[in-house]
Amino acid sequence: MAVLSDVDLRKAIKEDEGIIIVNRREKSITAVGYDLTIGFICDADSGDIPETCETDENRYVLLQGHRYLIISKEYLSFSGEYMATIHSRASYAMKGLIMSSTTVDPNYAGCIHTTLINGTTKAVNIKKDNQFATLVIHTLRTPTDSYLQKNDRGMPMDAQETYNSKYSTFPSEVSKNAMIYEANLRQKIKYEYEAAKKRMHEKAQKRQNSAESAKKRMQEEAQKQQDAIESARRAEETQDKPLQTESKKSFNGGEEEKKKNITFLIGNGFDINVGLDTRYTDFYGYYIKNNKDDMLAKEIRSDYDNWADLEFALGQYTQKVNKEDEDGFWYSEGALERQLGAYLSEQMSKVKFDETKDKEIAYKIQESLEKFYKSFSETNKIKLKDTLESTSNNIVYSFISFNYTDILDKCLEAVKGIHFPYIGAHRDCNNVEYNHMLGEVLHIHGEVGDEMVLGVNDESQIANTEFRKDELSRQALIKKETNKRYGNIKFEKACHMIDNSIIICIFGMSIGKTDKIWWQYIAEWLRGNQDRKLVIYDKENDERRLFSKYNEFWGKDETLKKFRNNAAVEDGAWEQIKDQIYIAINADMFQFRLV
Repeated sequence: MAVLSDVDLRKAIKEDEGIIIVNRREKSITAVGYDLTIGFICDADSGDIPETCETDENRYVLLQGHRYLIISKEYLSFSGEYMATIHSRASYAMKGLIMSSTTVDPNYAGCIHTTLINGTTKAVNIKKDNQFATLVIHTLRTPTDSYLQKNDRGMPMDAQETYNSKYSTFPSEVSKNAMIYEANLRQKIKYEYEAAKKRMHEKAQKRQNSAESAKKRMQEEAQKQQDAIESARRAEETQDKPLQTESKKSFNGGEEEKKKNITFLIGNGFDINVGLDTRYTDFYGYYIKNNKDDMLAKEIRSDYDNWADLEFALGQYTQKVNKEDEDGFWYSEGALERQLGAYLSEQMSKVKFDETKDKEIAYKIQESLEKFYKSFSETNKIKLKDTLESTSNNIVYSFISFNYTDILDKCLEAVKGIHFPYIGAHRDCNNVEYNHMLGEVLHIHGEVGDEMVLGVNDESQIANTEFRKDELSRQALIKKETNKRYGNIKFEKACHMIDNSIIICIFGMSIGKTDKIWWQYIAEWLRGNQDRKLVIYDKENDERRLFSKYNEFWGKDETLKKFRNNAAVEDGAWEQIKDQIYIAINADMFQFRLV
């Protein structure tokens, strides 16, 4: 048995090696352990919270002869290879505060509960947010398989059992408040704790599998040596030499060579889903109010419905622009783009990230990505999982964002902060494990304040024939040409991302005409390999329609029809790829609120 130093403890926590300390403070990690912080304190006999010092409201007054119940701010979890002892801090011992030493068993999970007695003849002051005890952590020579000791009713002998015991020394009000405190704490740290437990379990499983694989390789090598000896013996008997063969190794090889994408195309539905008002129809009121005399503002105000798809409507409106109106049109179009950027900036400013929100986001996004198939029927779920699990590659979740906002980027940063570097793993048919990680976010149409690209798919969507012929007008209105004029290679990068994908998922997009180029590209990508899959998450706002199988099937058929039409897929090609497309209506994906 050995004691963990600060170096050992930091390493064990960072690398998920059997120790979790949630709500920890870096300054509390000491050379020989961890100093626990007061999270809850009350008089163990009356239930009263200690009064504060008259001269310092940040200090509790502990009365002489009184016993106090203390529960740690930290929530701990140990695997079967660790245990700990709890010791009173020297500063408390010098003040005459008595705390009994005790142990934390292997496989324990929870806060630390203890009592403190003021053994002096006068009141003693302590800081509220103070470290009250040192946790000295030990490694067991051999990890234990035993869990917490149980009572005669089969219940674990933990703090809750002590509070509820027939012979408890705590009044019911004290027990109740203590259990409420820990329950509330568990709820607050739920996502961080569950994510850490999952990582720890996956790493332990990986070590076990590696050990089993190593053992198997040793056995195979031993068998090979035995076979070689036997072969040599036979060859000697026949005056022949044994053949020399080189065995091939299978391995989860180099990072670059062994990566495949699951690529998400993310549209405005993502931002709407988390609580932002980012529909074009939400923006128009803001735009018209600030630019009521603009050419486009007047047109939009007269017919909101016709401008539900701003980009397509913009291309159609050019039919009304005469030669003498061109300057006014381009001024108005520029004002609209600037106002859209300002409006989206206001929307983004509504989102305030914090530690608690980060943990919830990280858990929800990790679950949505790793279980992207969960909303489908069992048959389709198996097909999608098979595509993933038959892939002998590490998986990178990549994102092509069609949004101008950075909300998706910030959400993924929260995931990386908690799940880095891996968010999951899978095993292929040879039982080799491959890691899942987050890739980049490519803003194909730019971002607020940075080369925003607003326009149509191609020249056929520009109603004004003169604009079609004019190079500058084409560059300002056709999205691919705008990107090219800006000098960026986003289009090529997105195509490469798609080409290297095994599955494409479309979330929050209307499969509209102005992004036709992407639906055509994805259709060709599907034709390139029958094992590739396209997942489209569609939205039905009228929940009543989903009560009927007929309406559900009709909705999925309409989405398929829309994809086929806007991708311009001919009959023969459609028959080839249609079974590779999966539609989910109102799937449980990215379900969290930020506003």
